[in-house]
Parts: sequence; C-alpha cells; structure tokens
Amino acid sequence: MKKHGIFTKIFFMLLIVSMLSACGTPASTTTPAAGSTEPAEAAAATTTEVASSGEDYPVIRMAYTRIFPTPSEPKIEEALNVIMREEAQAEIDLVPVDFSSMTTQFNLMLSGGADSIDIFSSFWYMPLSTLVSNGQVAPLDDLLSSDGQGILDLFDATPKVLDSAKIDGKLYGVPSYGPYSSPMLYIVKKTDSDSADIDWTNIHTLDEVTEAILKMKKVNPSHYYIPGATETYWIPKDIDYLSDTNFLGVLTDPLHSTKVENYYESDYFMNFLNNVKIWQANDVISPDSMSNTNPNLLSLQNGIAVGTPGYGWDLDEWLYEANIQQVYGDDMTGTQIGDRFITTGNATTYLWHITSFSKNKEAAMRILRVFYSNAEAANLLGNGIEGENYILNEDGKVEFPEGMNMTNCGWTGIGASYHLPNSSSSPVWNHQPDDMWKMMADTNAEAKASLALGFSFDSTPVADQV
Repeated sequence: MKKHGIFTKIFFMLLIVSMLSACGTPASTTTPAAGSTEPAEAAAATTTEVASSGEDYPVIRMAYTRIFPTPSEPKIEEALNVIMREEAQAEIDLVPVDFSSMTTQFNLMLSGGADSIDIFSSFWYMPLSTLVSNGQVAPLDDLLSSDGQGILDLFDATPKVLDSAKIDGKLYGVPSYGPYSSPMLYIVKKTDSDSADIDWTNIHTLDEVTEAILKMKKVNPSHYYIPGATETYWIPKDIDYLSDTNFLGVLTDPLHSTKVENYYESDYFMNFLNNVKIWQANDVISPDSMSNTNPNLLSLQNGIAVGTPGYGWDLDEWLYEANIQQVYGDDMTGTQIGDRFITTGNATTYLWHITSFSKNKEAAMRILRVFYSNAEAANLLGNGIEGENYILNEDGKVEFPEGMNMTNCGWTGIGASYHLPNSSSSPVWNHQPDDMWKMMADTNAEAKASLALGFSFDSTPVADQV
C-alpha cells in the first residue's frame, strides 16, 4: 500500500472528538437503516496460529464497530498481519461488532467464554468504572512500559487526559489520539431554517433552539425536527459526566463547582425535560420511535427528520463536510449549544482496552502500539484496501471508488478518523479540509478545562440507591 502523508507536523491534541450522534462520516448516498447489516459471526478464540513462514504467532482478537457489511475484512486482516508479524510479533483477528447489536455482542465477548476478545473500544458500550468493577479490562501501566513504548509520548502535552482513564491510580484504557472536546450542536436543513428566518448566530442555549424549532414547525407543519428513535438523540456534552455514561454522578457547572450530583435530579435535566415536553406537545419529534433504530444522522439522511441535536468537535467543520457531500438533500446550518469543555467524559469517549480475559496481554499491547505508531496500519484499519475500498484523488485525498459509498464499499465506511487509536497520519477525505487536524488542535486551545478533568467517578457503590 502506498503511504501518502498529508501533514508535515503532528499536532498534540487536547481533546477526544465525539462524532455528531456517534454515526461517523455521513454516507454519500441515502442509506438503509443501521440495523440492516447481516449479523456479525464470532470466530472461535485462538491463541496461536502457524503463519505461511512456519512461525507461530499469538493471534489477538480485536473488535471493530460497523454499520454496514464488511466483506473486505479477510484482505484487510491479511494486509495488517504482514505488518503485525514484523512489528508486533503477533497476528490480528478482526472481529466485527454491529452497531445495532453492540451491547449484546460485547456482553458475550466480555464474559470470558470461548468468544472472548483481546482488544476493544468501549465507545457507547459501558462506563470505564463499570468495566473495571466487572473485572472485564486489564490495567495497562506495566504493559505500556514493557510492550507499548511510545504510546504515552503522544499524551505528553495532555497528562490529565490520561488521568481520566485511571481508576484507583491504575490506567485501564488509552484514549484515541485526537480532539478532546465535543460541544453540543443543533443542525437542520437550511431550507427550513430560511423559511422561518432563523438567525443561528443569536441562538446558543437549548431553550433558544426550541424557540427556533417551533418557528420552523409553524412554517413546515409536516416536518420533524427531533428524530424519534431507539438511539438517544441527547448526550449532554456541556456538563462533565466524569466518564460515567449512566450519568449517576455529574458536574452540571464544571467550570465553577466540583459538586457531584445525580444528573436525573439536577436542574439541568429538569430543563431538558421541559424542552422535551414542548417538543412532544408540538409534534416536533418524529413518530414511530420504537421502529426507528437509526443513529441521528441516518434519521436525518433518510428523511425521517430534517434536524437533530447532537455533538461534534466543531460546528463549522461539520457543516463544511455536510455541504460538500450534500447527503442530506439540502445545505445544512445550525448552532453550538453552550460552551466548549474538555471534560473527563469527553476524554474517555474513545478508550481502547485490553480485556482481562486475554491470554497474551503483551502481544495485545504490541498490536495497539502498532496502531498508535504505524501510519500504514492505521490507514488499513480506517480506510481499508486502496483501489478496493477507497481511492486517492489527484489531491491525495480519500474517495469512494465509482459506484460505491459507505454502504457498499466493503469496509466500515467510517474512515480513518479520531475513533481509532491514531489516524493523524492518514490522508483526509475529499470532503474534509486539508488542515483538519490543525483545526482540531485549534479547538483544543479554545476549550475550557473542567475543574474535575482527570477524575473518574465510580458510581458502582451507589448504583443500587437510584
């Protein structure tokens, strides 16, 4: 595979980017529901395998998340293993996890049975404290020293980001290398916005967004501005939930107070519910929520709703991509809700773990080391095989081959981005700005650090009191 460097300088990031609605790069055509992929089949657990050279290598099972079918997996796996045998003295077995059944699949893979995995990202699965309390993830400090050389160097400028992944002083996950703030956003089709003369430059709170939604609804009574679905449309990023995605202990004013409170008893949550009541009363939420399994962006893309709340590392960059791709049938516009914070919750959005069930944790750490340090391996994991899953245009940017999009390209379709260990040396997509990683660094400089950055709240002892 060719190596195409886009950036001449590595920017140390202060914040993990969160994808708007956790759906990744939008597709280039209208797509079916997220739950339409074929079930992922778990392979039998393997500890060693004889390679073509006759050498025995430990085989490390690494989970990856997908929305659409991935028939190119065997080729990508073999291309990765050419690198892994040399640099990690191990081989990798890629294990697909379907977004629509993520919790069920991870529950099985993290039970210590025959289908156990060695490496996974806990994004959208379970809080770090719960994984540690359940004994499902291994401490990484000694492994990083013995087999993960160089990984921690990426976080020299952001030590508190690493602290956010510690429980009782031990590191149980390594953050993806990327931006570490993701403010709340509301985005909507520009035609609807213009029809109601909405000026988003003067709208910065959820209450103000609701007022704008009601104005658009009045002009467009058949349109829906909040996607009703089994996937959540609101994950609060303007508070610090201290890596507890159950939100049992949060800081609702993370710049001024370290008071930990139950999110569901807070004034913040009550205000959110008041807005939801207004949305419901005014027919703003799309109907048939239980039959819609789409993440927010696919609901928008499939025409179920014309607007959605969400979160992302930068509103202007998101709109730049969306308006080049035109996958939503219109230009998009919107606003950022609240301030931009670096919080423990954001810093632990994309954590990579080695499971406590792994029979060769040292080899698993070496596999992770390659993904954090080797540009070719990172690009294979993110974009797949050049010429099959993607092509490079004359500007050196990634595109889908003719007739393909994220639904049928043969790989995840999400691309090499900040949800993976380190994609900063991979080429950007044709709809992304050349200096995207510098833009991420700039947002880091703008972000305000939570008073509790680096502290993880363990809600396990009080979980039965809620």
